[in-house]
Amino acid sequence: MSHGWAGQILIVKLDSGKTRRLTSQAYVKKFLGGRMLSARLAWDFLPPGTGPMDPANPIIISTGPLCGTIAPTSGRTVMSMVSPVPYPIPWYTHSTLGGWFGPQLKFAGYDALIITGAASEPVWLDICDQEVSIHPAKELWGLDALATQEAIQTHNPHAQVMCIGPAGENQVAWATVQHDFDCAAGHSGFGAVWGSKRLKAVAVRGTGQVRVAHPDQLLEEWRKTGKYTLSPEHAFMRYSEEKGKLPGNAEVGPVCSQSCVNNCRAGKYLVASDGHKIETFCIGHLFSGFLDTAYQKPGIKLKVPPSKQYPYGSTIGMIELFNKLGVDFWMRITMQPWFTALKHAGVDWLRGSPIDPDDYQWFSNFVNDLASGRGLGKIFAPGLARALDDLADELPEHVLRLGKEMVSFFGFQAHREGRFWDRTPLPYWIISAMMYISESRDPTIGSHGLLLLSEIQAVYGVEGVKDKFRVLAKKVWDDPQALEPDYHFERKAKLAIWSQRNHMLIDSLPMCDFSFPRLVKPLASWEEWVTTADICGDLDLDRRLLNAVTGESYTRASLNLASDRAFNIERCLLARAGRTRKLEERLASHFNLPNRDDDSKMSSKEFHKMMDVYYMHRGWDLKDGWPRKETLINLGLEDVAEELEVMKASKTDG
Repeated sequence: MSHGWAGQILIVKLDSGKTRRLTSQAYVKKFLGGRMLSARLAWDFLPPGTGPMDPANPIIISTGPLCGTIAPTSGRTVMSMVSPVPYPIPWYTHSTLGGWFGPQLKFAGYDALIITGAASEPVWLDICDQEVSIHPAKELWGLDALATQEAIQTHNPHAQVMCIGPAGENQVAWATVQHDFDCAAGHSGFGAVWGSKRLKAVAVRGTGQVRVAHPDQLLEEWRKTGKYTLSPEHAFMRYSEEKGKLPGNAEVGPVCSQSCVNNCRAGKYLVASDGHKIETFCIGHLFSGFLDTAYQKPGIKLKVPPSKQYPYGSTIGMIELFNKLGVDFWMRITMQPWFTALKHAGVDWLRGSPIDPDDYQWFSNFVNDLASGRGLGKIFAPGLARALDDLADELPEHVLRLGKEMVSFFGFQAHREGRFWDRTPLPYWIISAMMYISESRDPTIGSHGLLLLSEIQAVYGVEGVKDKFRVLAKKVWDDPQALEPDYHFERKAKLAIWSQRNHMLIDSLPMCDFSFPRLVKPLASWEEWVTTADICGDLDLDRRLLNAVTGESYTRASLNLASDRAFNIERCLLARAGRTRKLEERLASHFNLPNRDDDSKMSSKEFHKMMDVYYMHRGWDLKDGWPRKETLINLGLEDVAEELEVMKASKTDG
């Protein structure tokens, strides 16, 4: 298995400075790479009961077999560890980021990097092929993320660097790990874990290469994919109905990952108020305009007021501020409207600090205070969910409830659940609900291939998409009714698991989740979208790319098995942390709220029925939500099954 994989896993202990290497071959046979590989490594290297800030919490950075090749969008990196974000208890989760770090790690000879322990003083890790060294980072500590990368690259201009900013140093739960300008492991607060280990940065430079088994076949697939085309899921949504073409199609945005061939237009160069250009990608571009956050339904006391639109150029500067400080930009979509609701409730001051979210400078100051852990920022440094517990006796009940719903998914921001931020009508929010009850973090960010169909339906209506979606559903799931806007939980469970399998595979090869799976084909014009009955894309491209690179003969069934194997290990890691069905039942209240588009909702009784159906399809116990012993054994996880049985027995005895 020498093609596609580098062959080694590097382990670095920050407390002792010692390093060792494992062969990756035994792992990648069952766990291809990326998120799959990380899950198995976490089971082996993460001691039960480890907290996010414990030295034993391993930082796992992994790549996949396509990374470092010309396979489209494959230059991505996966990071995993116990996160400080999950509420009310922390647990293991993952994050992915674009850029060029992953390919360099492969060129240096490693499929994964594991960092354990904690340094006594700030350090940064330097990897150049087989040479690994730990350097003092006293002079880097306190620098922002951009300045840190520039300082390291002054000494090694060819190195790719990941680092933390001040937010990570101060162990803020919103802290990111930054790479390049706008690539980040953002939502899971991993920057805080780096800060607890006093790890400022990791730099890697590799002079090797990734061997490809069938280069001609890989090149042919690359050629057929095309260059500077819109990613399939977004293409037809960007057509101008009047002009019949893509607006501004000639403009090519910056590429956010090595080997990307898409002009997805999620990112572009934006201009700040002082006139300088900022290179920004997905989230920065989307949030540089108006925050469409208003949510108000008759008979529902829970209201999200509209947020103030800051001046365009100033908002672009705010993107730069978030990236430099190493703060998750998604914080804004939660905190600005929540502060606005607080202001509407008559709360003008909070513990001696004024509340003025309509003022751009005030919010910028809040971001700075958050990263520094001072003033108002100190209150919210542990995350909104935990801050609300601290503020429970000081704020109006409806504002506390609103904050809890904004981060209702175990401390993570609501996303594609159909209520607050995203247009996700029936049945897509039911699929999201199934994902939220079963995964370790906001899962729908990696499931665009399916869930972006909801945007099409929201724009064109159920009748406008019905015929196309039935043809698509028949081809993909052998069920023309699969996408019907109903509460058929059996059908929706199959779609949720399909999406999760693809998400796991995409994060393991790894590839861009906006481009894969290619559920919808790219179309050349508005007229083509209107006249095309079969919109199904090339759903086998990922498998063909994998086989071309590795020389293996993976089937879709074998890839689904690998995805299920890793997904169930992640589920067992959640069980280790103490997550059970009882905790997941808390999510029911959020889906009692009417959908923002079609007012659809789910009673608590229906929610529990949905959980039963999903658990049964997964082969999980209906009482605790943990994988059954036979499910794990059938996946080749006998050792995991044995430990889980011991945990269940201990829980029963206790």
